[in-house]
Amino acid sequence: MDMITSIDHFETCDSIKLLIVDDDAVDREQIRRMVSRSNIQAKISEASSIESSMSYLEHREFDCVIVDYRLGIGSGLTLLDNIRKSVNNHCAVIMVTGLGDEKIAAEAMRLGASDYLLKNQLKSDQLIHSISSSIQRASLEKKLHDMAHYDSLTGLASRPILIDQLQQAIKSEQKLAVAYLDLDNFKPINDKYGHETGDFVLKTIAQRLQSTLRKEDTLARIGGDEFIFLLRGAAHTIQEYEILLQEVLIEVNDPIKLAEFSCSVQISASVGVALPNNDGLSCDDVLRRADQTMYQAKRSGTNRILFFDPEEESLRHAKHDLLLAAEKGIARKEFILHYQPKVNLMDHQLIGVEALIRWNHPTLGLLYPGHFSEVLEHPHIGILIGEWVLAEALKQHKIWTRNHLCMSVNISPAHLLSEGFVENLRELLISTNNIKPKTLELEILESTTIGNVDQAVDVLNGCRNLGVSIALDDFGTGYASLSYLKKLPLDTLKIDQSFVKKLLSDQEDKSIVTCIVALSKAFGYNLVAEGIESQELEKVLIGMGCYHGQGYYIAKPMSADNMNLWIKNMTSTKH
Repeated sequence: MDMITSIDHFETCDSIKLLIVDDDAVDREQIRRMVSRSNIQAKISEASSIESSMSYLEHREFDCVIVDYRLGIGSGLTLLDNIRKSVNNHCAVIMVTGLGDEKIAAEAMRLGASDYLLKNQLKSDQLIHSISSSIQRASLEKKLHDMAHYDSLTGLASRPILIDQLQQAIKSEQKLAVAYLDLDNFKPINDKYGHETGDFVLKTIAQRLQSTLRKEDTLARIGGDEFIFLLRGAAHTIQEYEILLQEVLIEVNDPIKLAEFSCSVQISASVGVALPNNDGLSCDDVLRRADQTMYQAKRSGTNRILFFDPEEESLRHAKHDLLLAAEKGIARKEFILHYQPKVNLMDHQLIGVEALIRWNHPTLGLLYPGHFSEVLEHPHIGILIGEWVLAEALKQHKIWTRNHLCMSVNISPAHLLSEGFVENLRELLISTNNIKPKTLELEILESTTIGNVDQAVDVLNGCRNLGVSIALDDFGTGYASLSYLKKLPLDTLKIDQSFVKKLLSDQEDKSIVTCIVALSKAFGYNLVAEGIESQELEKVLIGMGCYHGQGYYIAKPMSADNMNLWIKNMTSTKH
């Protein structure tokens, strides 16, 4: 069906609000009479100057404004320009003049006039046709504008209006907060009750959000269940913004009755807030900050309000840069392995080595794992590095070909629990022939398994079925209970170096180590002490019943070539 109604239908059915602007009372009266004699039902107002007409337009809405070109010492073109810049509604504007100047006509149309009529040729039917067609055109333009600038479901502003107002606020250095609100649990409502009910819930939420708005604020819907507030106000602090947004959450949380289903649903929301501080940020930067902060709030629970923290963003950028550098570092072979000997403390006989990753960073130099732990724990890059470490360690182990020597490799949580870990390990062992699986030991952390006990036990059992040994690293620093410990298929406990280093000075740490020694005996585990830095510590550990260890007193981690020399020296010394 055509969106524009016929002129006859318009004339007989519609009532319009008309403003006539002319400094000549006779001309105003002539136009009034022409309209009154027609079938148009019109409520007519009159103004004789730019100032009085703008006063009308600022306080009332009109369907059509008829403007004379000459307004005293002013020009109707000035009024036309003011209407388009200052008046929010899309009213039709018709310019009438006694001049037949084509340049004036062209300028009037450029400034938004719907029509241009000559006074000395003006007839009633011509005026009425111009009014009706201009109003219909303006109505269509308004519909098209609203479709582009307002959300069709809720009637709220959409992204274009939000962007325009935010850009203006940033440019004029207004103090404001941008609050990004996302409903926490909307999708299950859509899935359970259908999209029609979901739309009803969204419209209800939108109405409630609108009810919290102050005159100076703006609310926009920019996605399915995402809304953005522009909260203006020079006096507002973070605390005041938070109080205002807590009131918003109270409105959101109020149960919504679903009459069709004889039940109610309750919605929660997460809010991220960014505060532009005249720091040269673009509109997109401000929205991105609010969006990222909202997702942080959502990850921390429901009904959370979180304000953007510049320091956290710096850390995120640093982490992102580090991950990119690590991914490139894998391809550039920047990662290397160092090896630390493990010995029998009684005679310093070599019993194994631990493979320890290092990063030869192109600008930061040699980095230890503590400097890039987030890389090692990453669910993608960490796994790639873990697979390389296993392959490289076994490759080196094969070169040494000492069947009694145990090669220990640290396995990150993401790597251990990744899909296909056991099968990948099986294939690696097969490809690295002449290596006995029992001489490979996987070192895991307590934290690796606490949240995924059943999955971890399945994976570790799969590894042991291949003949591989399992060690629990940094034991004593986590929160593992005895019943939890009993579930894990372990061969070795490693006493964390934080306890070992204070053995000579801290009675509590000494008591903890005593308990770990007893525990290893009770469960039948091998026991290795980390962080042995002196002969005194070595003697105390032997006296407590711990006979295997590693640490700087024995040897620092070293390259494979230096490890070869160390083994030769140890062998020659023994002989």
